[in-house]
Amino acid sequence: AGDRIAHGETFRVTNVNFVGNTEASDAQLRHLAGIRQGTHMFQADLNRTVHSVEQHPWVADARARRRFPGTVEISVREHTPEMLVALDSLWYADARGQIFKQADPSRMDFPILSGLKPDTLTEHPELGHQIVLSAFNVLQTLRASTLIEEKQISEIHFDTQQGFTLVLRNGSRLVLGFDEAPAKLDRLAQMVTLGLDLNIPQVIDLDIDTVAVATPLPN
Repeated sequence: AGDRIAHGETFRVTNVNFVGNTEASDAQLRHLAGIRQGTHMFQADLNRTVHSVEQHPWVADARARRRFPGTVEISVREHTPEMLVALDSLWYADARGQIFKQADPSRMDFPILSGLKPDTLTEHPELGHQIVLSAFNVLQTLRASTLIEEKQISEIHFDTQQGFTLVLRNGSRLVLGFDEAPAKLDRLAQMVTLGLDLNIPQVIDLDIDTVAVATPLPN
């Protein structure tokens, strides 16, 4: 029985199947997986295969398992783009703050994070990741609010001195600073209730304790 398992054809790889991929094609993933048909099931290095498949820019993580008699099944979880990050060009970033792929020019209908220096990502990757993640959290706060529609947002700008500023398509700038975005947007909602018109281009500084200052922009 041991000899039949070791040398027989029954336990040879005949199929490599992929589950969960939509952006990454089977052909691309099969090339990365590197498992040849006819390889013995027990000689297929699944750890190496998973690591290789995860090199595809759309793949966030992967798992592999043997399904006897002759199939290796690889499950992938792909990144979901949530916003664009302006670096040397525009890149996709997901909800985990991971920048994973240069953006496709035909698919750019996402809010843009600007102001992040490429050097920050190379020299201080943890800080760069935290900035991207914080920007996504600001975006999530906005999505949970009915105050400003996402289509009204031109960009989320980051500055090392001022923190985050929302730039709206009408030219308005909402200064949020580094933290407590929900509380600051609640303050903005109170101002709107009292008559503040967000359709008028203005600078609204919400990064002040307990108050906010709205300054109309010159025509």
